[in-house]
Amino acid sequence: MRDGRLWGGAGFLALLAGAALAAPWLGLRDPRAQLDGLVLQARPPLTRVDAIRLRDGTLRYADALAPQRPGGGVRYRRGERWFEIPPEALAARWHERHLFLLGTDAFGRDLASRLIYGARVSLAVGLLATALAVLLGGFVGLVAGTLGGFVDGALMRFVDLLLAVPRLFLLLLLVSLYRPSLWTTVLVLGATGWMAPARLVRAQVLALRERDFVQAARAGGAPLARIALRHLLPGALVPLAAEATLRVGHTMLLEASLSFLGLGVPPPTPSWGAMIAEGRDRLFDAWWIATLPGLAIAATVVALSLAGDALTERLEPAAP
Repeated sequence: MRDGRLWGGAGFLALLAGAALAAPWLGLRDPRAQLDGLVLQARPPLTRVDAIRLRDGTLRYADALAPQRPGGGVRYRRGERWFEIPPEALAARWHERHLFLLGTDAFGRDLASRLIYGARVSLAVGLLATALAVLLGGFVGLVAGTLGGFVDGALMRFVDLLLAVPRLFLLLLLVSLYRPSLWTTVLVLGATGWMAPARLVRAQVLALRERDFVQAARAGGAPLARIALRHLLPGALVPLAAEATLRVGHTMLLEASLSFLGLGVPPPTPSWGAMIAEGRDRLFDAWWIATLPGLAIAATVVALSLAGDALTERLEPAAP
């Protein structure tokens, strides 16, 4: 069961990461392009739309096509109005039918493209912010646990002070002070998420520094920095790695929350949280706009949780 959770979660995450990395080569539509705000507005999943290819290579989408007269042009409808294109302006194969696998949003943008490109943003923010938090927290925890005494007490009281402040309020305060961007979001999420890893590493270092191999290193005259890096830090990496796996999903949820509030990655860069915000007013007539990115977030967080839990059980030492 443990292996099933690990491989299931890791397999889903590998597929998602592979699709996100390969997005420029998958032949997807531009996720920021408003292809046609009238004809393609809020089209449901699996919609096929008529398109007319002109001689210059451009496309015109149509709600309906009229039968072509011999030797004549093409009449097509956009909304309630009919238009005609002369035959000399048409390409040799002018009639096309385009499939929108996951439909379109209120601006006529392809949702499948936006979901995959949005995965790049969500995964990048989750991984980079978690890496920053784990590195910063690991350093603080290692210093506090190794030195002990006054340094340990001062650092842990500072950690307790930060943990007493609701993180969402702290995030909103920091984000509001700077211009929203991808790197601002990463830095803010990383700078407000290092406290728990710091306490975890400190606790592990405190348990390890009284072990015989550490005492032997001290008796041999090893410098304190060498003891910390060679003997204490490796023992704290296993729980820290498991914590990082679980923290990625939480960080992605926070990024989605900030984007939902308009304080995350700024448009037109696609973000799952921003996509949910764009579709929240159309849940009844265009449910797919907000539901599909919401399901993507839920599936990714569940996969991370399954993989993280299984990894924690596998890496933790067996009970004697």
